[in-house]
Amino acid sequence: MGDRLAFDDVTVDIPIYDLKSRSLKHRVLVNKVSPLLSRPESTIGGSVIQDRRGVVIVRALDRISFSAADGDRIALVGHNGAGKTTLLRVAAGIFEPTSGSVHTRGRVMPLFNIMEGMTPESTGLEMIRLRGTLLGMSEREIADQEEEIIEFCDLGDYINMPVRTYSTGMQVRLAFAITTAVPSDVLIMDEVIGAGDAAFLERAEARLRNFVEQASLMMFASHSPVLVRKWCNKAILLQHGRMLEFGDVETVLAAYARITAH
Repeated sequence: MGDRLAFDDVTVDIPIYDLKSRSLKHRVLVNKVSPLLSRPESTIGGSVIQDRRGVVIVRALDRISFSAADGDRIALVGHNGAGKTTLLRVAAGIFEPTSGSVHTRGRVMPLFNIMEGMTPESTGLEMIRLRGTLLGMSEREIADQEEEIIEFCDLGDYINMPVRTYSTGMQVRLAFAITTAVPSDVLIMDEVIGAGDAAFLERAEARLRNFVEQASLMMFASHSPVLVRKWCNKAILLQHGRMLEFGDVETVLAAYARITAH
């Protein structure tokens, strides 16, 4: 069947148009390449360059190429600003590459905020339908999953009450139950989803594991070696928007450790 996800020489440039008017900041930040980023010990952020018009550009991703197949569970590791979130959003189709191309096969499910679409005046039942629609579920899929979602989040009579009457933990449980009811081929997460109160965690972890296992491919960003080892079989190390390593988890984590040790 071929690759489930492929990046081919992908670059993402983010222009900062208003820096030209801030003369001091402009002089400090840019001298063709930022002096901050010319130091080997600097690890934060993408490369900073200046185009022919004098516009400052942050190169968030720099010529990224890799492919992933069914069964891959890929962690993105690297310092804050290394390009992890940008890469996830490009894979999800939210950001367009400045150059290069991205190919995906199947249903892509980006999960960057499981609380998205939670409106205070809507009831829990209404939120199942609204959030399900936002996640790309058909009316038939929502109807098929509705009873199971209600049972799993275990909100009792609150399911027919406005979300504004819920505690934060109750809202997270409802959002988690809805989100993990949606099947996908390519699952993309900013972090492994948390699920609120301790009494709920054991059931939630089993449900999350089943949710991840149903996806053909999963990719998420993490600063936690424990989570990377637990959930993934491969990893990508990013620095300044460049891919330094792509391979098995232990090899990539070892490379990351060497960078953080300097």
